[in-house]
Amino acid sequence: MFKKSMLFLGVLLMVSAFAYAEEKFTVSGEVTFQYDGDIYICLLNMEGFRDFNIPRHELSQSPCKVIQMNTDLKKAGKVSFTFDNIPKGTYCVFTYQDVNMNGKVDYEEVLHITEPWGSYKETIHRIPVWGMVKFDLEKDITGINIQM
Repeated sequence: MFKKSMLFLGVLLMVSAFAYAEEKFTVSGEVTFQYDGDIYICLLNMEGFRDFNIPRHELSQSPCKVIQMNTDLKKAGKVSFTFDNIPKGTYCVFTYQDVNMNGKVDYEEVLHITEPWGSYKETIHRIPVWGMVKFDLEKDITGINIQM
């Protein structure tokens, strides 16, 4: 009887561990661009978004996928992206192109980003605003189209 109870308890613990395992999702899509310069495709939480949008942010410190421009990519004018195994949460997909290749996020005086950028959630603002570009990730999101 003790062995059966222990076996039942072990199976119950394994089943509950799977039930409470953190769900992971995929975010994917395509970015369309017009200019030369490396492209940064970022999946950011609120803190990462805040840090990225500090004027003169060093792009080498960014937690983004970096797409290095080449002749074939420039000719295609678009690039695909995929982020896999992303936990449930609130994020934004933000893209930035370093046209002048200085390795920094460039701004004008009034915090207007001067190089091409885009986001999954479109905004009419000249600067990205977290409240407008964020989304809750609770399922796979595919087919995103971002134009810079």
